[in-house]
Amino acid sequence: MTKARFFTIPFALVALLLLMAQGCGSDDDPDAFGSGGGKRNDGGAGGDQICLLNNCDLDRDCADCSGERTTCYQKEHRCIACGPNAGNKSCKSGSYCTKYGDCVPNGVTCAEDNAGVPTISCNNTADCGACGPNFRVCNPGTNKCVGCLPDNVTNCQSTDTCKGDTCVPKCPKECNQDGDCGECGVPGREAHACNKHVCAQCSPTKPCEGGKVCDLEHGTCVSPCGLGRPGKSNCTENGNCAGCEGTTSCKIPVNGGEGVCAAPVNGCSDIGKGVIVLPDPFSRFTNACSNDNDCSNVNADLNVGKILRDVTGIGGIKDGNLSYGMRACASVEVLDKSCGVCVPCKQDTDCQDIDATQVAGDIFGPLGSIGAAILLDKAFGPNDHKIHMFCQNVAGDYGVCLPCPNMLARCAQTNENVPPSGTCNHTVCETGDALGVNCELPCVAEVCAKDPYCCIKEWDYQCKVDVDLYCKNKTCEPDKCIYREAGWYCFEDQSNGGYRCSGEPGVEQIAEGRQCALNQECRREGSGPKDPAILCTSESTPGCGPNSVGKPRCFDR
Repeated sequence: MTKARFFTIPFALVALLLLMAQGCGSDDDPDAFGSGGGKRNDGGAGGDQICLLNNCDLDRDCADCSGERTTCYQKEHRCIACGPNAGNKSCKSGSYCTKYGDCVPNGVTCAEDNAGVPTISCNNTADCGACGPNFRVCNPGTNKCVGCLPDNVTNCQSTDTCKGDTCVPKCPKECNQDGDCGECGVPGREAHACNKHVCAQCSPTKPCEGGKVCDLEHGTCVSPCGLGRPGKSNCTENGNCAGCEGTTSCKIPVNGGEGVCAAPVNGCSDIGKGVIVLPDPFSRFTNACSNDNDCSNVNADLNVGKILRDVTGIGGIKDGNLSYGMRACASVEVLDKSCGVCVPCKQDTDCQDIDATQVAGDIFGPLGSIGAAILLDKAFGPNDHKIHMFCQNVAGDYGVCLPCPNMLARCAQTNENVPPSGTCNHTVCETGDALGVNCELPCVAEVCAKDPYCCIKEWDYQCKVDVDLYCKNKTCEPDKCIYREAGWYCFEDQSNGGYRCSGEPGVEQIAEGRQCALNQECRREGSGPKDPAILCTSESTPGCGPNSVGKPRCFDR
């Protein structure tokens, strides 16, 4: 794919998008069965209480949860109260331990279908206390146990919102249309467009405003630098260079014609002094070079804490610097020559994602403290602690490494050719080194035809998403609705019947299930694991029955 190289954007104004949640506490009685008691604060000193109800790593993260849920079930990152996964803890007199590890009053039960969706009718949230973690709130309008309500997101992640009675990410890692990203970002840094299946600032169907243009490779709104020719900041007059970073004069050949945008100085020594050709903070480091090897030890101090603080508005995040490489040698035009200058990048693969845990002690507080755990949860939710970076062109063929519009999802691309073969040291459903197109045929080839990054740079989380988007006969999310269109599907173990998905972006939760009788199974329309289930068209069809039309047909095994 061709990489656009003719845009620029000020570092201070870059759209560093991260999802922020409102407080996840409940208005219910904190001691009531069925309430979450998800206590979080801004991580400040003194009086910290913590209940990372569905995002715990240690028992400490559950210390202030209600309903006796003070043990972290690490396999599911969920705070529980009792049972074998809580060290065989028992419940108080008058209550019993559910299969989900919760203590509820005797008599409170929750009948479920084969997909774990409650079939009971409720009058209040306490009636849902014995239901699964995704169905702990009563919707009084439908009398159904659901995941959340607009005024009760106790059981949601800190980066979630409540949509259709279900906890979903405010900014899904995969989108299909601009409307899927309606709640992505914060005021002034919205990412309400869907570009290449990732929430972004702009897309082919959602243009930029204020005279800016859309860098369709990354979905960012930028000021045009030059006439828009890839590879060079071409120009015919100074006005064409107004949006360039530092190279604001048009250097036209002596015999006329089209020129290039250049820094308005005559000597290379003036770069970094009289003229700045990189946005802050990279402008503070100016090193001359002849090739990339000359830049191998050049770094800039990047304040990761400030990036997160500005994006999230969390005042408790402190400053914390990370040494960030400027390892590419670029040709910077001045009025009488070209100068070699070390820059952060010339393509996306020059940029390294930032692991916030490297400076977590500085920006979040002492590692292992309650305050640090709360801030990490607020900033990243259940996601890894990476800030995904890409190369934003500022002039000529060089740029700076900046966070993606949605920092939780990769927007980096590559214009390199995919190698004919490579290593196969992990599966397509595991992150790790870049995989070769010769691995797990034809899935890796199908992914890298759409996203070459996965076979060149690394096989990251987005590549796993790509498996479900592009591989016809492979899924990394069996028996889940995330990345599924609306409709009915068969469980991986087809004897368990089928399940229905709502088709909402980011929704993993199954809407309902249909169990087949003993020695029967659900069958698919095709041979792939993601193909829709064969449905009943008549109640009289064998394997159907009353109220089965439009639901999976059960076939004899």
